[in-house]
Amino acid sequence: MSSEIKIEKKASDVIQPETPEAAREAIRSRQDLSGADLRDMNLQNMNAVGGVLRKTDLTHADLSHSLLIKPNFFRAKVHEAAVHHTVFLGGDLVRTSFKGSDLSDCALIGVDAEEADFEGANLRNAGLVSSDLQNASFRNANLENTRLAALDVSGADFTDAKTTGARAYHVNWKDARVPPQLIPAPFIELPKWAWSALIGGFIGVLSILIYALIRRKKQPDS
Repeated sequence: MSSEIKIEKKASDVIQPETPEAAREAIRSRQDLSGADLRDMNLQNMNAVGGVLRKTDLTHADLSHSLLIKPNFFRAKVHEAAVHHTVFLGGDLVRTSFKGSDLSDCALIGVDAEEADFEGANLRNAGLVSSDLQNASFRNANLENTRLAALDVSGADFTDAKTTGARAYHVNWKDARVPPQLIPAPFIELPKWAWSALIGGFIGVLSILIYALIRRKKQPDS
């Protein structure tokens, strides 16, 4: 789990973008936006590596259709935000609050989301893979048709979560503080080595696509 930020920024030290364009540039250039107010900003279709958004307020912001690689959202407030069709590849989502947000059709791959709050969030058709969800809250969340693989749900709370149509692999629901009332059905049965190969292959292909995307963005405009 991430360590708590010991020293709070003074208000005068907080980088505060005034426009969505300025916020995009700050995120892409890895400026430290800890404590910034990005409420209601349209940040959709953004590709960024290593964005620093600790304790940032993204309430009602639009982060949809984005690719975020190893972002730092430690204790960020992402309430009632649009995060659908977005990929989080690695990164720090510890204690991040996604209350009431739309994360439908998103992918959380290899993230650290200990004590994250997904209460009332829409995760329909989402994919959660190889992630740490210890002590996370999914109370009243919509997990219908989600795909869940290789997750640590120790201490997690799924009270009143909707899991109709969800499928899971290598998730020990007995470790959850409150397991889902309807335990997700398993994926088609395959040997463990086959699942490891499939997941590894998927991550490998995704990494190649991301590398190609980054390389393309570095090419000068013709």
